[in-house]
Formats: sequence, C-alpha cells, structure tokens
Amino acid sequence: MINKKLTSFFFLATLTCLGPDASAQTNQNINVTIKPSQTVEERVADEVKEKKLRKEAEDKLAAEESARIADEGPRQMLSHARTVYVYSSTDFFDVVQLQNELRKRAEFDSWKMALVADWNTKNYADVTVTIDRPLFTYTFTYQITNRSNGVVLATGKVTAFDSNAAAPKLAERIIDDIRLARGESKPKK
Repeated sequence: MINKKLTSFFFLATLTCLGPDASAQTNQNINVTIKPSQTVEERVADEVKEKKLRKEAEDKLAAEESARIADEGPRQMLSHARTVYVYSSTDFFDVVQLQNELRKRAEFDSWKMALVADWNTKNYADVTVTIDRPLFTYTFTYQITNRSNGVVLATGKVTAFDSNAAAPKLAERIIDDIRLARGESKPKK
C-alpha cells in the first residue's frame, strides 16, 4: 500500500518537474566512450610533463618581469611611486613618527603622495620603507623597496640619539632620494 502511494507520488513529481513539454521530447542518441584508466607509469609521466610545462611557464614569466625591471630601472620605479607604506623592524622606532615627518614635507604634498598606514592594506602601496636600528648603535637605516616585485630602490642611514631625532633626518633623506629619482634639483634654502 505504501509502495503504491510512493510510486504514484514520484510519478506525479516527475511529471510536474518536466512540465507541459514532457510529451514533446524526442529521443536523442548519446555516445559514451569508455577509456581504460591510466597505468601508474602513464600518470607519473603526465605529472612530470605537467611540472615541466609549469616550470617553463614560470621561468618565462620571470624572464619577462626581469627584462621589464631592467628596462625601467629602480630610479624610474621610485619616481613613479605615489603610495608609501612605512614599516619598522625595530622596537626603537615608531612608524608614526616617520609618517608625521613625511606628511610635513611640502614635496610630499606637491607630488600627491599618500601613506598607507595599516598592515592589512599594505598591498595598496607602491613602495615600502623599512626602518631598522642595529642593536647598540645610534644608526637608523632605511630601505625603500618596490612592493610588487621586491626590487630595492634606495637605501640609506642616519645617526641619531633616538627615534625623535631620527625621524626628521630619515624623512629628509627619503625625500631627497625620491627627488633625485624624479630628476628634480634640491631647493635652495
């Protein structure tokens, strides 16, 4: 009794899903080709070929990127920079100090540059400025790198007693590096 009801229910459900065009369907021929599964040797050979092709494609992309970088050059990359992310790899220097000093500079405004302040949005920056201070020294170093490809665009160092004295000096050196890359002369005081 229950089987009869279930069968009729499924029959009605099938007709409902097919809709009014259910009776107008024609027979279609479907060809199915069954291939034997690959042997272990064939699978390994296919994987080796795939790895080789992938490596060749990666090498080609790397060569193209290298050629593009060589054509453009670090100086030109730095001259096109518009957004900057500042990172400190030392506890002796607070990033905000350099950000404030960079914002105070007239060149930073005239070049229409912007700072990216958050670690989560650092990928929006064109360049990254990394600040460091080796232990037991008064030397603060900086490195400007292109964020997309890691090319070092400029480096430098300043000597200061603490980060309060180092931040203005670092900002001046960084602005000088960008000015040099842009081909501008230093304004006379």
